[in-house]
Amino acid sequence: MAELLTWLDDYPDDQVDPNAVASIRQSIDWVIKRLPAERQDRLASGDPSPAALKTVTGLFVDLLWWLDTCEDEEVDSHVAVKLQESSAAYVDDLSDEQRRRLLEVLDELAATEQHDGRRYELRFFPFAMGLVDDEPDAEEPPVREWVRPEARTAGAAAAG
Repeated sequence: MAELLTWLDDYPDDQVDPNAVASIRQSIDWVIKRLPAERQDRLASGDPSPAALKTVTGLFVDLLWWLDTCEDEEVDSHVAVKLQESSAAYVDDLSDEQRRRLLEVLDELAATEQHDGRRYELRFFPFAMGLVDDEPDAEEPPVREWVRPEARTAGAAAAG
């Protein structure tokens, strides 16, 4: 995931808005800072615990959701597609066991997700990445746009 953001930094400003990249970085950092210190350490070491794996998976889905729905002024569509294809190639290179575990984590995340748009993205991700052949039965939201994690949390708190 950090690699995708680093690639975005390498593009000229007319193809990738640095402010848009800074915004997605802030959202990712916001999520990570809310993790217990042990989970942050496991993420940094590249050896995520099962709970940290859920966080990384969710952030990966969020990043690709953002790339899929951001405006061309934020990230040129050709750049976004190139990064999405690179991500799909990464997922394609996973072992069968890693793919199985990724699908399990996505199911677990979707089952507990309160935000309708993100729940849809979690269910759509396996199809979009070629992990499954069938599109999900989940109804696509009327407006498909990325929502910052801070706003999803605030919206859930306001609804509850």
